[in-house]
Amino acid sequence: MSYIIIIRAFRPGDETGCNKLIRDCVMSSLNATFCGMIFKEITFQSIILVSAIMFIFFEMPLTVCLLVVPVVIALIYAGTYVTFIAKLTEIDKEVVNIPRLYMSNAFSCFWVAEAFEPYLMTQQPKEIHYIVMREEQYNRANLNFCLQAKKIIGTIGLCKSDRSDRSAWIKRLWVHEQYRRKGIASYLLNDAIQFATNTGYSCANIVASEYTEEGRDLCLRKGFELKQLYHKYILGSYIMILMYELTYQIKPTEDDYSPKLDFGKAFLTQF
Repeated sequence: MSYIIIIRAFRPGDETGCNKLIRDCVMSSLNATFCGMIFKEITFQSIILVSAIMFIFFEMPLTVCLLVVPVVIALIYAGTYVTFIAKLTEIDKEVVNIPRLYMSNAFSCFWVAEAFEPYLMTQQPKEIHYIVMREEQYNRANLNFCLQAKKIIGTIGLCKSDRSDRSAWIKRLWVHEQYRRKGIASYLLNDAIQFATNTGYSCANIVASEYTEEGRDLCLRKGFELKQLYHKYILGSYIMILMYELTYQIKPTEDDYSPKLDFGKAFLTQF
């Protein structure tokens, strides 16, 4: 039996599937982010500082001071969880407005990866080989999978950047964890880059956190380059996530066309 995944543009009615997928993907990275937070230097510094204050200034027993460890860890988890819930709230609003934000003009678009599977699956998706194709290829092949269940297992969006009319943002690149390492993210990213190229953008940018190493590696293999690093604050300035902004250069920028000024010659011509 053939298992296929179709890459296609978003259609009305996809909101529920996109919302469920993105929520699952966001929450699946909660534990990895939390573990990364625990082993940051600021966590150990906080534990040592609070324990020392309790022991020296309040003369509490050492066993009581050690209770700081689970308290700090619990606070970090709570802060991380609240941040993820806030992110989900933001995403929920965006998913509801996908038709307006991504599909209402010629400069943005949203794509989904849709799996066609039997209603009764005897294997896990990660154990199955899928044929990934675009909707145009599926239509030309005249395949009939109308009796199979359909499930959205990947998304990606592209919209105009608010920094410059010539640059675009690639957003919401998600693939369900059971369907990863099958080339789905590569297909989605290719379509977004091709759309940006055809639309006339000079570059396309994407942001990834320090805990999404697979996504960063994929972008780098596709020709993205590191543009800048910055920190996203979780609990004030105490707990932060390192963010990577990557850029894919499609056309030379205006700066590349500007003539290079030889400052030595410019200085001499003044005399």
